[in-house]
Amino acid sequence: MSAACASSGLIWKFPSHAPTCAIVGDSQTKYLHKNFDPSSPHSPAFITLPGAGIRDVVNSLDFVPRGVTELILHVGTNDVANTNDQVAKERYSNLLDHIAKERPDIQATFVTMVLPRSPNRRRNPHDWRAAAGFKREADAFNCLLVELCENRENAFFLHHCLHHFPPKMVLAADGLHTSFGGVSIMAWNLYTFLLELRRPRFADWQDNASPSPAREAQQEPTFAQATLQTEPSRHLDLD
Repeated sequence: MSAACASSGLIWKFPSHAPTCAIVGDSQTKYLHKNFDPSSPHSPAFITLPGAGIRDVVNSLDFVPRGVTELILHVGTNDVANTNDQVAKERYSNLLDHIAKERPDIQATFVTMVLPRSPNRRRNPHDWRAAAGFKREADAFNCLLVELCENRENAFFLHHCLHHFPPKMVLAADGLHTSFGGVSIMAWNLYTFLLELRRPRFADWQDNASPSPAREAQQEPTFAQATLQTEPSRHLDLD
């Protein structure tokens, strides 16, 4: 992937093809691109703003390539830590308004959940009270994001499954950033989600030939196959 770094610290990495999806996020998304093949037609563009808050995303939209129709946002953890859930929600609402106005070519915006935190194992490994307090704030903010997306067109809330794992398994020693395992899980979820987004395009071509007897006698689909046939909802869970 081609990469560049802006003077403000913004980093962007693009695949070798013209992307139709972009992921814009804070430093928690910094290493996601390492789990994607830059030559794959399903790989998105990555735009990372270390230390960014929700309002900082506005300045990064110029780096989102034209032709991108789906935008995935992963910001909010700094806003929740430094303000409160209502202020952070208002900032997100303003951001979605700005995207709809300035980038009408983006047909869908996916808002990802704010991840929990764990104690900083380098400084205060037993400070679970602060981590638990942030988790409550993050959970409240995520609920507000769900409500915000449900009341908007073309805005969807997107889960990561990291909140189902013990924090030590998916968070780095600082308790804030994702570990190598956490990055891999997040990347896999996003990759399968992007494939699911493109499933209708794969289905554009239809074979009108009658099914073979062997296909008609095929056994019932497995659970994994059945789940792929469900229609997506406005509340998307990547578990």
